[in-house]
Amino acid sequence: MLAKEWKSENLIFSVFNINEPSVAKSIFDSNLAVQVFDPTFRDWSLSEYEKLIANSDQASSAREVGAFYFRKISTRDGTIVGYLQLEFNVPHPHTLWVPMLCILPQYQQCGFGTEIIESVINEARACADIERVGLNVYAENVKAFRFWFKQGFTQIKAFEPEVEFGKEYNCLVLYRELEAPQTVQASRSL
Repeated sequence: MLAKEWKSENLIFSVFNINEPSVAKSIFDSNLAVQVFDPTFRDWSLSEYEKLIANSDQASSAREVGAFYFRKISTRDGTIVGYLQLEFNVPHPHTLWVPMLCILPQYQQCGFGTEIIESVINEARACADIERVGLNVYAENVKAFRFWFKQGFTQIKAFEPEVEFGKEYNCLVLYRELEAPQTVQASRSL
């Protein structure tokens, strides 16, 4: 099972309290301006966040297909900067799927994104055999695409045109292959 809480150099990852769906919604809603480029960013009801919190940590193991985790991200002083959703072994075995990474606009381009991705990969690999990480990003959301590309998500596995709300978007499925665990250990000892 993914840890309920862990720390990276500057951040703390923790579960959402059952009373915090409005916190999650406010993080997401702070990015609604992106809606022009990304149909994911539309107004979701509070009940959607209640479901995410309720469904998080239900799996008995991160090795289960579809094991879902929803983590709040804060600075070490407790300032909330965003949240992250993770699914294990989706859509393929040994894959960590990132359905959503949402960072408050004022904390974007501060280095937190890179720290989040590296910390999450390390934590995920500590509890499951993960060989790759995948996600969807819309080509029209150039800022998001550049961020993910910079994080090593350079394998484009699919390009799927979609029509949402009468507008055409181009969804890219990106992957990042991970080094084998023994390779990671060997390179750290050099």
